Amino acid sequence: MNLAGMDLNLLLVFDAVMNERNATRAGERIGMSQPAVSNALNRLRYVMKDELFLRGADGMRPTARAMELELPVRRALTEIEHALDPVVFDPATARRTFTVATTDYATLTLLPYLAGYLMEEAPGVNVHTVPIEGRLYEKLDAQEADYGLTALGTVPGRFGREDIGTDRFVCMMKSDHPLACHDEIPLEAYAAARHLLVTPRGDAHGFVDDFLSDHNLKRQIAMTVNGFGSVPMIVASSDLIATIPSKMADKCTDFFDLRIVPSPVPKPEGVVGEVLIWHKRLTDHPAHSWFRDLIKRAGADLDKYGIKGPPQPTP
Repeated sequence: MNLAGMDLNLLLVFDAVMNERNATRAGERIGMSQPAVSNALNRLRYVMKDELFLRGADGMRPTARAMELELPVRRALTEIEHALDPVVFDPATARRTFTVATTDYATLTLLPYLAGYLMEEAPGVNVHTVPIEGRLYEKLDAQEADYGLTALGTVPGRFGREDIGTDRFVCMMKSDHPLACHDEIPLEAYAAARHLLVTPRGDAHGFVDDFLSDHNLKRQIAMTVNGFGSVPMIVASSDLIATIPSKMADKCTDFFDLRIVPSPVPKPEGVVGEVLIWHKRLTDHPAHSWFRDLIKRAGADLDKYGIKGPPQPTP
């Protein structure tokens, strides 16, 4: 296709509609009215010789051709945006969005600190989180996300990485659980208990099971969930125990009558609190250097103050 006769602004409209699946919301996203978005789509349909989007009960549904165009168009727009970014990045006046693929461990522990920093220092900067869905590296390669926050250890060479904070695993149970009287839970008693497994990727097997297997033991997993948010409610309402990061568990005791005991299963080698991962093409970009420093600062404050945050001054 000869680009000389094409209005490249149409690609901005296409990307916005792909994200929002709604012409009005797409217009709000890029500062255009709904009629202007519709007019741009009609022009783009003529150029592409495809309907691109079909109206349905659930919004504007992309055609197969639109699905093919989604990632190439998004990559091209991102490259142009980065190329035109100023050499000096001023967070106080910047207006941009950083997309982070992560689990709810990071959203519940690191993001509260991040939200406070942004409110005070960079009010025009947004953070958009998306699920990892078992394809973190693919999302970073395809520029569906700028960063990943995960507990992964080994990272392919095309990515940069930074360890963010530290954490350890503990066992959480309701205060009258039979194991709540222990300061150190015997491994056999731990294996015999009924367990709640947190498995963001949906795996019904974790590092705890590998460790127990090495000791000729097996636990009963009575329930699995794909995030940490529901864990305290489930544990407080049952005889289940959950092996989770300590920073998550500490916050739960503020709202529920729960007991926290060190885990008898050691943390897997190479697992830290979180690992920040990014494609190396972003390493030297001023905005991304600033954002990485912000994440590292959140990790340091989380280690220092915990999920509850710094103590508030006495009035």
